[in-house]
Amino acid sequence: MKVVESPSQNDKVVAFVITGDGETERKVLKFVANRFNGKSKTLVFQKSSLSKKTGLSALNAIDKVHRLSGYTTFLILLDKEHFTREELEYKLARLFEKYELSGTNPYIITSDVFRVYLVVLGYKKAIEEHIAKLIELEFSESVPPEKSSIKTFLRTKGLKKYKRLFETVKLENLEKAFKPLVEAIKVLEEET
Repeated sequence: MKVVESPSQNDKVVAFVITGDGETERKVLKFVANRFNGKSKTLVFQKSSLSKKTGLSALNAIDKVHRLSGYTTFLILLDKEHFTREELEYKLARLFEKYELSGTNPYIITSDVFRVYLVVLGYKKAIEEHIAKLIELEFSESVPPEKSSIKTFLRTKGLKKYKRLFETVKLENLEKAFKPLVEAIKVLEEET
């Protein structure tokens, strides 16, 4: 699966991606999605303010994106620090007259019009915890889940960018470290 900002007419778009500030999420999603079936299907991840919403406010963008683009399937990436299931249920009740919520990370939200795959990133806080876990699984070294610590570690291993890390890690370690994201990608790949 590939991640693009603007799809071409030939792209088979499976979902529109919405996230918080998103630059790390964009990179990670691109690298992880590419490792699973590569290029036959597409995720649209724009750099617009529509796709950048913090926490559960990301759900507010669904209707607007749908009206502007026609997309009905969404992949929403949220940091754990901005999420509780109770808040999710409250928000869904306010946004949708009828909906079904199933799964636990990824959460699948189905309404009359939309299908949303909601992935909560981080064990306590954010996506950097998954990157640190991947490093631990791959190199048997513990790194604090902070951007600066991760970048320093990668440089010491000759991996100046996330891309090199994600291209070289074992697929099984990638699946373990990013389990909810990988599961969502696999479901999107199978169902569309």
